[in-house]
Amino acid sequence: MKVTSIFLLCALALLGLSGNTRAAMPGREANCNSQVTGCTKIYNPVCGTDGKTYSNECVLCVENQKRQILVLIQKSGPC
Repeated sequence: MKVTSIFLLCALALLGLSGNTRAAMPGREANCNSQVTGCTKIYNPVCGTDGKTYSNECVLCVENQKRQILVLIQKSGPC
């Protein structure tokens, strides 16, 4: 009886943890217009997947266009 109880508790614990196994998303893509020519000076920082803080999504879009490298938004707010 004790062995069965321990087995069931272990099985429940493993099932409970299995819901957290999805891969962490690296970030979301910035909402960019196709032709970004200038950005507002509104400070709404975002943290890029490159570890750099950008003052807003538009600035991140401009940098992505300049570098031709996709940097995603890791989180809202500074890094």
